[in-house]
Amino acid sequence: MNNQLYPWQHEQWNSFVRMVGSNSLPHAILLSGPDGVGKHHFARNLVATILCLQPNENGTACGQCKHCLLMEANTYPDFVHVMPEEDKNTISIDEIRELITKLHLTRHFDAKKVALIEYADNMNTNAANALLKTLEEPPEETIIILVTSAPLRLPATIRSRCQFVPFYSPTQAQALDWLNSISNDVEWEPLLRVAQGAPLQAMQYHETELLDQRISVIQGFLELFETNSDPIEIAARIEAIPFLQCFQWIQAVIVDLLRIKGAENPITLENPDFYRPLLALAPRMQVPLLLEFWELVLERKRIFDNSLNRRLFAESFLIRSHKLAIKHSV
Repeated sequence: MNNQLYPWQHEQWNSFVRMVGSNSLPHAILLSGPDGVGKHHFARNLVATILCLQPNENGTACGQCKHCLLMEANTYPDFVHVMPEEDKNTISIDEIRELITKLHLTRHFDAKKVALIEYADNMNTNAANALLKTLEEPPEETIIILVTSAPLRLPATIRSRCQFVPFYSPTQAQALDWLNSISNDVEWEPLLRVAQGAPLQAMQYHETELLDQRISVIQGFLELFETNSDPIEIAARIEAIPFLQCFQWIQAVIVDLLRIKGAENPITLENPDFYRPLLALAPRMQVPLLLEFWELVLERKRIFDNSLNRRLFAESFLIRSHKLAIKHSV
């Protein structure tokens, strides 16, 4: 396991190290912050430290004790990990029930049981309600850690029963220093700007096809507002891109258009590299249309499942979007 801490996380880390050392960790913790700032990495390091028999001087797990070796092998019996399957949109009640059952079993070691729920906002209503009962009456010597980029999608009853720990994007100087320490042959500043200041997102844009995919999705979505555009052709171009990621980018475009409609020079945009085409499009948009798009995206996200025919799903979404654009054209 990589137990190196990101420089911008030291304040949160030192706080948790003190709590681990004094055995005063809360039974439920909610780590929240934007994508690409390392909160998931932080959560996994925290789990390892809680379970480690002999942490390092800085509080990170030693990586050598029995518990660390079991964690490395994914066989530690008193750790439960839940996250949505790849390209799937939901954590089900069955997954949470299984987690709860494991937490109530007798501990194998004289150490705490730990549950980690990543992308916790993907719990459906029944799953969240089932977890709530355990948060209200947790088993002894149990720590439950939730990680999310969208805390407001979690029920207020769950948020109120967790210690909330916010994570923020580092300053531009911090981010660039860290990125340049990884590679000083890359022009990081434009990537960091597109990544909204999130250094891990900037790195992913550099190392993968993600940036090109993002550009393809946004360009395709903007083309829908041209009456002669072909939704079927656009669907073919984006079919291979994970749909949940596509929806995230489209939502960001809708947010930007609403910001431009609400202020002549918005302070921030989700897609600064598309500022000019968005600025040109905004006068032709009506706020009711943008809100309808928002609802359509949320609906499609709710019903998406990896077993669906990807081409037909993309075509259906884009055809409906194109019809909405024509309906509200001015």
